[in-house]
Amino acid sequence: MVTFELEQFAITANRIWQKAREENRLTHNPSDEELRGLVEKQPGVRKTIYGNFVAQSEPTSRSAMFTKNSVDHPFGEDELKLLAQCEKALGEERLISIDRIVGNENSNTTVRLIVPERFAHVAYGGKNLFIPPKGEVKKPTYHILFFADEAFETNQSKPLPERDITIRLAMLDDGRFVKIIRNGNYIGEYKKVVFAAEDWVTKTRRGGIFLHTGCREDYLQSAHGDYRMARTLLVALSANGKTTTTCRILARKGKEKSWLIQDDGGTLMPDGSFHGFEAGGIFVKTEGVNPGEQIEIFYGLLKPETVCENVYVTEDGDFDLFNCERTSNGRAVILRRDFMHASPYIDVDRIDNLILITRGPLIPAISKLTREQAAALMVLGQAMGSSAGDPTQAGKIRREFFYDPFVAGDLAEHANIFYEIIKGIPHLNYYLINTGGIGEGEYYKDVRLEFTMAILDSLLRGGLEDWVDSPTGFKVPRSIRYVDDIYLHPEKLYSRTEFEEKQSKLDKIRCESVKELGDSLHPDIRELFSKPNSDEIGV
Repeated sequence: MVTFELEQFAITANRIWQKAREENRLTHNPSDEELRGLVEKQPGVRKTIYGNFVAQSEPTSRSAMFTKNSVDHPFGEDELKLLAQCEKALGEERLISIDRIVGNENSNTTVRLIVPERFAHVAYGGKNLFIPPKGEVKKPTYHILFFADEAFETNQSKPLPERDITIRLAMLDDGRFVKIIRNGNYIGEYKKVVFAAEDWVTKTRRGGIFLHTGCREDYLQSAHGDYRMARTLLVALSANGKTTTTCRILARKGKEKSWLIQDDGGTLMPDGSFHGFEAGGIFVKTEGVNPGEQIEIFYGLLKPETVCENVYVTEDGDFDLFNCERTSNGRAVILRRDFMHASPYIDVDRIDNLILITRGPLIPAISKLTREQAAALMVLGQAMGSSAGDPTQAGKIRREFFYDPFVAGDLAEHANIFYEIIKGIPHLNYYLINTGGIGEGEYYKDVRLEFTMAILDSLLRGGLEDWVDSPTGFKVPRSIRYVDDIYLHPEKLYSRTEFEEKQSKLDKIRCESVKELGDSLHPDIRELFSKPNSDEIGV
């Protein structure tokens, strides 16, 4: 067994950067004008009638199946070979490096991206997610390096599982991270290493828990006439409605305001505060975006500084956001300043609501949860797979612990940290919403976006006050304005026997799934689904 020091990742990253600088092959922290010029020269890039750029990434999604981290996997000969390949490949090309701050302007966490010039769109789009440092960055907290070899071109004709890709994430003991991406130039790989790094560092060094969540702040007139502030976290897997529900404006009149705080991740602290990590831009999915349903995202896509990946461009240079010939995972980075209601801050001092987003035929459009139910459902993480992870699994119901594919380390410990934190936030409310549909076959009913937003509107205005028991094991509202009662009662779409059989089968799966984490999982969570005559039935 090869003895492997993770410090070799950091040493290699620094050596690649220094050598390129000494040989005048490095463009470090270029201006927007310089970057735009480099992106325009990149093969396959199209400039739209709006003045922004669309690149075709390879692959068109994250490469989770080719990714390993040093916490959950031993590193050895393969990683030494990868470092040598990376240093050789990047030692023969002109490079771009970008330094950015992770978090707000007072953060001491920095990230350095190093890419070959032919991947310029990754630098341009990636840098827009975060804010520039105030001075020179001498020792980046996180390093991310992209490189390609001869397999990069041949990969494009193969299904994702058959491609020759290697991704390694070295997680050093002092909180530094280095990620190497071989044969990929998808912006999401840049974004998600920062996500994964924050995920790990937050729970091991900062005393909080990082969540795959959006955060919105609404100041709305309540059902009783007064104005109320509500800060809400919406937790979900990619493409299950997180960004859409987080971004939609609910403010309509008078002094009302709706702010997007953060769309895709942040830290919940024991004092109930929330801290975002992307202060520069928003990484959105573009499939089917239109001004009728997603006006905030739609007009952001038309700004000249927006950077798109895998979005279909017509011959006359316009977007066709419904064309998914190449992929349904079209993406864009929109600057916060171009997003009509992005807040001037990414941190808030109090969270009032935690909403889990899921999909499944037995799940009401909205349910109210206990703290223990919320924790158990986070462990289960039921959602629908999307083209953002593995396109071959898009549309299938799946489980993802904490709705977060980037959790590293002991899962039971992770869940226990979360549970202890929320136990210390007594005012926090917990809900589950279904953004898919209820029932099956001819009795299937789609939970349309307009229904979900009407539910959120009523909830945040204090209009859902009368909750009743549901045979799903949760509580549901007695009624919701604008939404038919059937969406709260999926049991009515089945015969009594059929519903009970399906619910019982689901309960058994949940019980077994939660107990897979072992005896170290807090008993309040571990035993929730196995209690006799338990009402804690859900996803």
